[in-house]
Amino acid sequence: MKRGDGALLRPVDLTGRERQLRAAMQAMAQVAARFSRGAKRTLPFLVRHRSRLVPQPVSIINPAEDAPVATDGPSFEVILEAEELPAWASLSMSGVALRLILEGSLGARTPGTGELGPELTLAQRALIGRVARSLAEDFAQSVKEEVGLSFAIVSSHGRSADEPIEPPGPDGLRVDCVFENIPGDALISIAVSAEALESAAREHDDEAPTAADPRMAEALREVPVELVAELGSVRMGIREVLALKVGQIVRLGTAVDDPVIVSLGGISKFAGRPVVSRGQLSVEIRGRLEE
Repeated sequence: MKRGDGALLRPVDLTGRERQLRAAMQAMAQVAARFSRGAKRTLPFLVRHRSRLVPQPVSIINPAEDAPVATDGPSFEVILEAEELPAWASLSMSGVALRLILEGSLGARTPGTGELGPELTLAQRALIGRVARSLAEDFAQSVKEEVGLSFAIVSSHGRSADEPIEPPGPDGLRVDCVFENIPGDALISIAVSAEALESAAREHDDEAPTAADPRMAEALREVPVELVAELGSVRMGIREVLALKVGQIVRLGTAVDDPVIVSLGGISKFAGRPVVSRGQLSVEIRGRLEE
């Protein structure tokens, strides 16, 4: 099986090597999902075009079996290394993805429709380099959040169309992320050394706290609590309170347009405003108060 940039990948079948790396494969799928969600921060043009990165299934790439191949256009790669143990990771972008990112970052109405030469220009390389390193940092953060393994960028470079692509290390797990709702086969690929990810995933699972009984959480949802909406408050002396008469007006310290504070179990949680709903005085929740 080939990716869009020509790299050979082996399909996963959960036998042999795949069975040994089951924990790593599950962790890699979660890492790819985290990375894809966070990519919108680095690629804001995706929001304008109602697009997103969609991770494909995890595959094993084995340089001992898959020969290096050249691509149909320029590509870009960022190499990362783990801080705690010998482990590698990489983020690479196909030529179509480079064209899409370049044009999308510059505000093109229809990004990805232009042409790239066999090599990136200096200006293109500078812009792609910044975007690629930012994506690589998102990738590293996703790995750390998922399995606690810390990676740092050690190099980034562009490749010409005729330069072969070689994996940065032995036996890795790889996920191709495609652009939804955008024509073409643009790919951003992320990869991590399989053994390191497997070890970190198993260790992370051992350290994870045991989940509570879901029945307890469901039972807590039925516990009644007191909800209080406070229109305002005022301090008065005992003499003034004793002197109150029917029809007398007590002025509160809040203005008409001030929010109504809603307390839950004696703790202020929400801000609202008074409204009338079906003939009853009610409070419309407008936002949550900061802790």
